[in-house]
Amino acid sequence: MFDFDWDDDADTRDLDETLRRFRESHRNGELKASPPSPETLESIVNYCIETQKFDDALIFAHLWKESAPYSSDAWHKYGIALSGLGQWPEALAAYDKAQELDPIDTDLLVNKGIALEQSGQLEEAYRLIENALRSSPDHTEALFSKAMILQRWQRHDEAIRLFQYLTRNATVEREARYELAFTLEQAGRLAESEAEYQRILDVDPFDANAWFNRGVLASTMGAHRRSIRCYDMASAIQPTFTSAWFNLGNAYATIGKLDLAADAFRQGIAADNADAGIHYNLATVLEERGLFDQAAEAYTATLELDPDNALALYGRGTCYDAQELFVQAVADYDAALEVDPTNADVWYARADALYNLRRLEGALESYRIALEIEPNDIECRLDLALALAETGEIRNSLGMITSCLEQRPDWADALYAMAKVLGLARELNAAVPYLRRAFAADPSKRFEFDMGFEAVVGKHGMDYLQRALL
Repeated sequence: MFDFDWDDDADTRDLDETLRRFRESHRNGELKASPPSPETLESIVNYCIETQKFDDALIFAHLWKESAPYSSDAWHKYGIALSGLGQWPEALAAYDKAQELDPIDTDLLVNKGIALEQSGQLEEAYRLIENALRSSPDHTEALFSKAMILQRWQRHDEAIRLFQYLTRNATVEREARYELAFTLEQAGRLAESEAEYQRILDVDPFDANAWFNRGVLASTMGAHRRSIRCYDMASAIQPTFTSAWFNLGNAYATIGKLDLAADAFRQGIAADNADAGIHYNLATVLEERGLFDQAAEAYTATLELDPDNALALYGRGTCYDAQELFVQAVADYDAALEVDPTNADVWYARADALYNLRRLEGALESYRIALEIEPNDIECRLDLALALAETGEIRNSLGMITSCLEQRPDWADALYAMAKVLGLARELNAAVPYLRRAFAADPSKRFEFDMGFEAVVGKHGMDYLQRALL
């Protein structure tokens, strides 16, 4: 029989080297022809599980159960290896086989309960865990699993009491305190949750996850500047912590510090260039800053990673719109609507872009679809009214503007639009009171009138209106 010596008392480097040799022998097919003894395989598997080398544990646990098919331990450890890899259905099958061979093993019951909990089978998991606790009331893993199930059932007070008890156990203190903090947050006890994260940091000030979680909690509490300090610490400790950079950028954006937000998003992209979400958030910040060409590039980067991202297509379209690249804008709006034809904002933006291209029939159709989806969008209704006026549908246009003014009587844009359409209809005397009201509601409308109304009513009409407005 082929075998290497496996010395459980050797130091880690020697054990890793021996494991490497076993792994190489398995790859070459030597172990299949002449497998190690079950005792050796057991030692290898235990070492791999202890060091969380679950891929290796799975290989050698499989060999172990093949060489000792009636060993409950072999099937149990095979299940643990599968659990470590998140393969919960396969793990449950292995635990079932182990339980057939040894139905009273408490550790086995607990591990099977954990697998059931992870698979969402909470009632069955709870029953198994309770059975395990009847025979071993202080079983740490069983208590932890019970607390996790209670947490998922939102029985917060019971879960909190268990996690508090478990924080006194050195082997699971850190994990229990994390879950305690999270459960307290779920229960709305935010100050207590923050105190638990601080206790974790008192023990290890360089725990990036604790700083990150504390930042999330601070954001939830509306303490955005405090959250920024936490995300700053998390990203300083772990520069590749993409989520910390992402949240840092969002926190800066929330308080209006857009340049710092963009810097944080760029740092996140440097850490993980394949994260579409962080490219998208960078794009939105750059767009808000008015850096439309850079924002369009960031939206393009998002779409390279997520081609069917309707929001990114819409965002890039609005950037093209802002740069008066209306043809490109319409192309992006069309692509966004292929993904999601129910977004009224995209139909509205498409209508505006087509209007600017003087493709009025297409614009009218898009305005109408936008209003079918969002019938209360008064601004869209006003823009449709103005487009209708340009196609000669004066009566329909005036009716729509009247409905806008019934809803918002002092809306300067609608008052000015009414005057404009009346001007197109050569009803100059009727336009005057609407102009007066528009100037009173928004004095900048006077400048707009002086600069552009002559194009609507001609020189003689403009002279008449200026005299009437004296």
